[in-house]
Amino acid sequence: MSPPDLEQTLSELRRLARAARRRPARISEAAPLLARILASSRAVGIEQRAGGMAFRLEARASSGACLLTCVIHEADAGTQLTASEREVAEQLCDGRTLAQIASLRGVSINTVKSQVRQIFRKLDVDTRVALVRRLCP
Repeated sequence: MSPPDLEQTLSELRRLARAARRRPARISEAAPLLARILASSRAVGIEQRAGGMAFRLEARASSGACLLTCVIHEADAGTQLTASEREVAEQLCDGRTLAQIASLRGVSINTVKSQVRQIFRKLDVDTRVALVRRLCP
């Protein structure tokens, strides 16, 4: 893949990632873009993560090297988040405080605390940093 094509593909992936925060991205849109990047990349690092693995890919673009981190998690029916838990998790990934999340969602801070506990339990994490690494690579 030529450097301009790579930059355009990365730009399209970024657009999909931003849209996925508002609505789940359709895999049919992302899969061809990822396949193009994978075909022109080389693995530069692989690490084991809780419930899966992460690998870093390097591709050359006209603006220099591009590093892409991919995280693969094992699917487990027991770790599925509810829609409201998913919203809270996304807001945590965006760096919002519990009070901000409660205000945005129109619920009490205790409700948000309870949802965060459930998210942590379901995803087997114990800090916000671990949550971000797990959900928002």
